[in-house]
Amino acid sequence: MAEPYLTRRFANWAATLPVQNIPKRVRHAARCAIFDTLGVMAAGSTHPKVAALAESFAASCGDSITAMGQRLEATAAATVNGMAAHVWDFDDNSYTGMIHGSAIILPAVLAVADEVGASDDDRLVAFAIGSEITYTLGEIVSHGHFLRGWWATGSLALIGAVAAVCRLYKMDANMTTQAIGMAAVSAGIERSIAGTDAKPYLCGHVAARAITLARAARAGLTGPQDGFEHPNGFFALLNGGESTLNEADTLGLRWRLDTPGLLFKTSPVCSAAHATIDLTAELLAKAGKTASDIATARAEVPELVRASLVFDQPANAQEAQFSLPYCLACAALHGRVRLDDLTADALTAPDKAAIMARVTVQIADDLSVPPSNTDFPESTRLTFSFTDGSSASGFCGEAYGMPNRPLSDADLGDKFASCLAFAGRSIPCGQAPTTSLSLLARHAFGLSA
Repeated sequence: MAEPYLTRRFANWAATLPVQNIPKRVRHAARCAIFDTLGVMAAGSTHPKVAALAESFAASCGDSITAMGQRLEATAAATVNGMAAHVWDFDDNSYTGMIHGSAIILPAVLAVADEVGASDDDRLVAFAIGSEITYTLGEIVSHGHFLRGWWATGSLALIGAVAAVCRLYKMDANMTTQAIGMAAVSAGIERSIAGTDAKPYLCGHVAARAITLARAARAGLTGPQDGFEHPNGFFALLNGGESTLNEADTLGLRWRLDTPGLLFKTSPVCSAAHATIDLTAELLAKAGKTASDIATARAEVPELVRASLVFDQPANAQEAQFSLPYCLACAALHGRVRLDDLTADALTAPDKAAIMARVTVQIADDLSVPPSNTDFPESTRLTFSFTDGSSASGFCGEAYGMPNRPLSDADLGDKFASCLAFAGRSIPCGQAPTTSLSLLARHAFGLSA
């Protein structure tokens, strides 16, 4: 008979999963996510807000390594690394709930793995467990959780990160149940954080909270086993009472790291802008036009995209990462958004402002309903008119890097190298997802092998 509560179902699986039960393709997908996130953390370590946060923890000595090259206590390291992972919005994303899972799960895993001296296999299994539970929960609550105004990254990845940490601490199913129960009733974070430092910071905060909740359960504290199903629990308060609990039956059968897989970004902005970025570059190239030829640009997008890209006139880098007009302008000028486009000078550049003034954005009803919004949730339809009277239009359902158009290992390697170069760090030869996870972390964080 199946366990009646989701906390226990997640806990039983997390506490007992053998590494050999994770298919080879899933282990590779997990390694790709870890590889990509380590590179993004390295780039994030250069951000002045991340440096300031790291400095505030300088007295918190421990065994866990940060992207700054520090050694801090595990919760402090997870906080710093979580912010570094998300500060440029260059980290991966899952459509199962609209979640930046790796930016929370990996910092928690790395910090505790360093603390306990975990092996590469232990790190990989914990990360896979945390990811699968997070993305399964994303399918249980659907995109409705996100559209209700909740930051699904924080509320859902907290659950997976707790399970991952419990696994590294070798906690049994009962202790893990208590930890997940405590996480379930403390998970809600509002999406009003968009465009502020709170969004990347809370990735680190949630990663650290996963560690403290696991430690509390390991110390014997209890949480509600019905934290999801209770009348005043997660599903009722954070999801309008809706849940598709039969998705939990597929845990360990359908591996969401592989199916549907993750989006790996080619630009350091919200994933909702990536189809627009790709299509802008493609249409201009096919038409033989440049940014200066654009008279007007009209973007028609699904409701989900418009709900994500809310800053038409961004005032800072965080807002620019959620601005369709800004991302379109960068793509018209450079073919993509670069890390260098997120500086104060770049944000106020006259050439970008001129293009942004010509952009209109509207919700397309036909892209906001099934099957379009399920098959292509972050699609775009663009129409350009040019100064010579000609025009160009097209549709992009999925940008390069999305699950059905995945980045190659070579392209992931190029992104990893560019992130390390941005951080001013040497780039060892032969870095790939198959490299030892602990060695990858040391290289990404600027430490000798």
